[in-house]
Amino acid sequence: MQQNKFNLFALGFRPFYLLAASWGIFAIGEWLLEMQGQGLRPSGTIIGMQWHAHEMIFGFATTVVTGFSLTAVRAWTGLDTPKGLSLFLLTLLWVGGRIGAFLGTSLIVLDVIFLPVIAITIGRLLLTRKMYRNLFLPIILTVLGILNGLFYLADFGYLNLDPNKILFSCLYMIIMIETIIGNRVIPSFTANAIVGLKQYKNASLTRLTIIGGALTLLMQNIESSGVIIVLASFSTALLYLLLLWGWRPLATIGKPILWILHLSYAWIPVGFILLGLSHLGLMTIYPALHVFGIGATSGLIMGMITRTALGHTGRQLTTGFIENTSYLCIQVTLIFWLIANIGNNPWFYDLLIVAGLFWATAFSLYLFKYIPLLVKPRPDGKPG
Repeated sequence: MQQNKFNLFALGFRPFYLLAASWGIFAIGEWLLEMQGQGLRPSGTIIGMQWHAHEMIFGFATTVVTGFSLTAVRAWTGLDTPKGLSLFLLTLLWVGGRIGAFLGTSLIVLDVIFLPVIAITIGRLLLTRKMYRNLFLPIILTVLGILNGLFYLADFGYLNLDPNKILFSCLYMIIMIETIIGNRVIPSFTANAIVGLKQYKNASLTRLTIIGGALTLLMQNIESSGVIIVLASFSTALLYLLLLWGWRPLATIGKPILWILHLSYAWIPVGFILLGLSHLGLMTIYPALHVFGIGATSGLIMGMITRTALGHTGRQLTTGFIENTSYLCIQVTLIFWLIANIGNNPWFYDLLIVAGLFWATAFSLYLFKYIPLLVKPRPDGKPG
């Protein structure tokens, strides 16, 4: 009887992983419809491309970060994060924010306060345990919340700021979360899974990569000299590649639950290279943004929401057909997006449709397998 108990609000990853996957499918479908003038959103609201970018950041990526944060902070501190009614209320806050952004109503205020509420929730617990090295997470979430508010004010004409630049900054903040967390977990996951593996890990290189990434992305938004940003982009890409190579990515071939993390992390230096090329005038900035967004962010998200969902529901950390297909679908999504955006491609929209279908397939497969896992209690009877 215990196995049939509804347990969706036992821990943060459960509702927010499902919400992120569901909204990711809907938001991409809506954007593809809007490109043909057939979307469901009312006219006179947020511009279509900006809504698309905003929702992939605040409706999809930060939703996963929220679920991960509420789960990880409980593991780090041993203190309870919201569960039960309080977690249910947080999901209602999230839903209200999505409705506000979709309809352009005053409910957008719920979207603006959501991330600061999460930041305060986890920050208080980290401070209680004096875990200062992990405060980067609530700090970045707070900054993202502020940027979200600035985006709405700029988009509705209350601030003389470029909404696109604000959205670029938000994506860059996500990349920094992935960099910091990835540097901690990817090499350790790999070493723990492959007995006897010898890795090269250097604390100075790790710090230099984080600092280099942050400074390069900051320069990107303050429009530094073209030569400087090109050199910074290429140098930062090299740092990321050196760091990743030391984790022995080739040793993960044949282990999908590991190679998806290595491959997705590898898209980050590719994004920096494309940033450099964009400043040389060889392409627009959008390939770099989508390599960051699809290849790195969505790939790492798929890798983590499968791995952590399995681990935190008491299952073995092994993948099957569904996970492996989802991992591949993310890569194919990016490839079709890149092909679609080569020159004046006459099949541009058709290729975007194909990319969107692979994207939807990836997260639909996730929902198909993981909804039962995430709404039921752990089979071992443990909390969470």
